[in-house]
Amino acid sequence: MAKDVKIIIGLAACLAVGLLMNILSCALYQNAYPILVVVAYFLAPFPNLICGRHEDHSFSGDGGSGIKDLGFFLTGFLVISGFGIPAVLAHSKIIPIEAMALALAGGLVVYATILVYLHFFHKHEDDSF
Repeated sequence: MAKDVKIIIGLAACLAVGLLMNILSCALYQNAYPILVVVAYFLAPFPNLICGRHEDHSFSGDGGSGIKDLGFFLTGFLVISGFGIPAVLAHSKIIPIEAMALALAGGLVVYATILVYLHFFHKHEDDSF
């Protein structure tokens, strides 16, 4: 139990550092556009939460569900846009390269924190019959 609390505290600190890097990319360079990346962070899990509740009632039993695949696609789109938005803004010279680097580094820290959390606390279901 104490180990889980230490892991959660460490993950919370990493998440705070990642968000701080994104806020600094806005504040240091007087441009609010990099904060759009934070919007992508918070919207990314919602397609899986909404589409994951759908159960497949087909008789074929092939395991594929169009609704769940749509949720995975939209989540992937939002995650990739978290990295693409700063790159496109820097390419079009709306934000400086340094702001892009801070936003991308913050994105890496946030997404790495989410992956580490899922590794430690997500229970894997056995798909065997």
